[in-house]
Amino acid sequence: MKRTILSAPAFERRLVRFIKLHRDIKGEIMSVIRILSKDVSHPSLKTHKLHGRVGKSYACSINYDYRIVFSYDDKFIYLKSIGNHDDVY
Repeated sequence: MKRTILSAPAFERRLVRFIKLHRDIKGEIMSVIRILSKDVSHPSLKTHKLHGRVGKSYACSINYDYRIVFSYDDKFIYLKSIGNHDDVY
């Protein structure tokens, strides 16, 4: 089931800064977001539930170093943060 991707202005600003710093993985980022909209549990994303203060969120991998934090419901995926492990948690 395809879900609509929504992102807050804060995520958009962070994404723009992140892409400026990591132009070499822009294609990977866009690919992950496309896959995420189709299947949040796709094996390539390595999606996992978070705990603690971000316990209602999930994270998926862009690559070994970077990830996207998000939450979702039946219709939408809400993008929250992007960066390395220390940045997003």
